[in-house]
Amino acid sequence: MAYDGLTMACVQQELKHSLIGARIEKIYQPSNREIVLHLRTREAALMLLCSADPQLARVHLTTAKPANPAVAPAFCMLMRKHLTGARLLDIEQDQLERVLTFVFRSYDQFGDNTKKRLVCEVMGKHSNIILTMPNEQEIPQVLGSIKTVDETMSRLRVVMPGEIYFPPPAQDKLNLFDFTEEELTAALLQAENKAADNALVQAVGGLGRELAREIIRRAAANEPAHPLAMVRPLTIELQRLAAAFKNGKLTPCLRKLEDQKPEFSLLAPTSAQQIELTFYATVNEALDAYYTAVVQELQTNEVRQQLLHTINKHLTRSEKKQYLQKNELQEMEGADKYRIWGEMLTASLHQLRSGMKEAHVINYYAENIEKLKIPLDPSLSPQANAQRYFKRYRKLSDGKKYLRQRLKATYSQLNYLESLLVAAQNADLPALLEIREEMESDGLIRSRSHKKRVTAPPSQPLHFLSPDGIEVLVGKNNRQNDQLTMRLAASADVWLHVKDVPGSHVIIRHAEPPTSTLLFAAALAAHYSKAAASANVPVDYTQVRHVKKPRGAKPGMVIYDHHNTVYVTPSAGHKQ
Repeated sequence: MAYDGLTMACVQQELKHSLIGARIEKIYQPSNREIVLHLRTREAALMLLCSADPQLARVHLTTAKPANPAVAPAFCMLMRKHLTGARLLDIEQDQLERVLTFVFRSYDQFGDNTKKRLVCEVMGKHSNIILTMPNEQEIPQVLGSIKTVDETMSRLRVVMPGEIYFPPPAQDKLNLFDFTEEELTAALLQAENKAADNALVQAVGGLGRELAREIIRRAAANEPAHPLAMVRPLTIELQRLAAAFKNGKLTPCLRKLEDQKPEFSLLAPTSAQQIELTFYATVNEALDAYYTAVVQELQTNEVRQQLLHTINKHLTRSEKKQYLQKNELQEMEGADKYRIWGEMLTASLHQLRSGMKEAHVINYYAENIEKLKIPLDPSLSPQANAQRYFKRYRKLSDGKKYLRQRLKATYSQLNYLESLLVAAQNADLPALLEIREEMESDGLIRSRSHKKRVTAPPSQPLHFLSPDGIEVLVGKNNRQNDQLTMRLAASADVWLHVKDVPGSHVIIRHAEPPTSTLLFAAALAAHYSKAAASANVPVDYTQVRHVKKPRGAKPGMVIYDHHNTVYVTPSAGHKQ
């Protein structure tokens, strides 16, 4: 994990420098496993985030302002009761264990000064945030925790109000600041069957996998090898790491490989593969930027999956409706059969009698006179049977017109849902939230006004520069398509869209773009469409003045004329 013991030690150093003596002004609990403390020092107001999320457990200063529930959870109320107005006296960490303890000067129930501790245990799925206060014997006693742990959940220790607080069991690892080459060899031997990074993590305290991989890369000079084969260079690199920590020479940064998630590191990576490398003045700033990106990606994936599930559910229903309507229309197309049956029965009434199950009559409409076999209802008279077929004919003939209208509406709804599907597959978080609002407005999703919402700034269209330096804009959802085509684009700008397939509106900010720009924009239109996996995709283009939005049309739905077509292979291009 990114938040290892050494990272916590760096955070502790920085927090002691900036927060000691700070007073707690506000306490919020934006989620089930997260607490945000608003502290004020003489110099500034700062926010401290403490998370016990199984995947994102961490402690660091933050600038993000998460939404807070209208009703504070029980643990938040407990924290407010005991720590509002408290002053921070100290921040403790036992060697490089991932347990950070904030010591506050507060008051007990009698108004006397007492020390209360907020213990943040960053240990993956076992992470917790625990508030303790010394009892009469000066032994720390649990006042409450963000996650209760009873006897059925842990055999090692219980974390419940009123229980004595015991720290997590210490890990039997080497001290990063005090070990020998021989001790490292012995520790690595115990983990020789494990992967290189896991072996080093198990051997030396304070290291996470990412940091261990970087240490191994440096020790091996980028040549892959197991730690046991390079104990001496590993010892040197670990000693350099310890010295860099003590001297404040670590270089917290985020590195991002193309099409991959950002990675946090305390050391500047030695690998030449990184595409983007961003350095930060403090570890807290780097962690805030890293986890902001990670949380946003998790939120994006969560919202995307919810929307895709809902859209696919409605698509399945609409496709079934279309299938049934087509079958019903096919039956209606044969309505003339019932008219002929009624007429032939009427012409042959003198040959029929009540109680017959079928009639064999001459079909006078056939080119060659032939006999017709017509099913009859034996409970009805021949005349009533004829009238029954006339009535069915009229019903089917009259219903055909309305069914065609309904089938057209169903086809339109399918196109609309497919446009939502394409947009949701390509959209970022702001665009996804706009898609959700659009679906709520259309009744595809129940309104979430009473529930906690994920928020994000308004989305913007994608910006590209063509090979000729001309600006090309791509809409990321239906509402943005409307905004782009109907408001932002000039009437002379060129508008593009894949032919007869849901996809993004693309605008070239030029009245007569060169062929290279036109093909570049067409490839973008194909990429951000349902035909993204195809080749030789037809893309229509025309000037914006020839694109119209019919009255009452759904978002993103337009009609156009005076267009030409080019055939391209989809391309993602390069964002500006």
